[in-house]
Amino acid sequence: MAASDSTSKFMELAREGELVANAQAGDREAFLELVRHYVRPLYRVVHAMTRDEMEAARLTQEAFTRAWNALPEYPSGRRFFPWLLRIAQGLPLAPPARARERDRTDPILASFAALRREEQLALALRGAARFHYEEIAALLDVPIGIAFLRISQARGSMLRQADDGAEGEP
Repeated sequence: MAASDSTSKFMELAREGELVANAQAGDREAFLELVRHYVRPLYRVVHAMTRDEMEAARLTQEAFTRAWNALPEYPSGRRFFPWLLRIAQGLPLAPPARARERDRTDPILASFAALRREEQLALALRGAARFHYEEIAALLDVPIGIAFLRISQARGSMLRQADDGAEGEP
């Protein structure tokens, strides 16, 4: 196994394909193995997007429930986590009131909340879930340059907003 493969968040392709096929045939244990492998990165992304632990846990569970129910429509030849992430993206990821209140008092959270959703997602994949740029590009189904650009723009926007907020302080 190459050094870059050992740090990948993705499950080994053949094993993942086997588990998906078994889960499609009704094997709940195969699906649970996929859940165990991908629950942490999905939770981290959803948590970064909602900025709330309880809401992130609820949405993560909902994404896996919907994935289980949608397994018959799983597109063959695709990786499981990007498909799961698209399911999660379809869920209402609005932060609850307590997270929005924290956003008003924390300039970093406020600047993250002000980003476009695709910038938030790219930054969450990199910062919270610790995916590599190549993996982020695959997850977002964009060229690596676009993934890098989104992350860069998001970071720059957050820094500008934080700096603008600091100028108004005494």
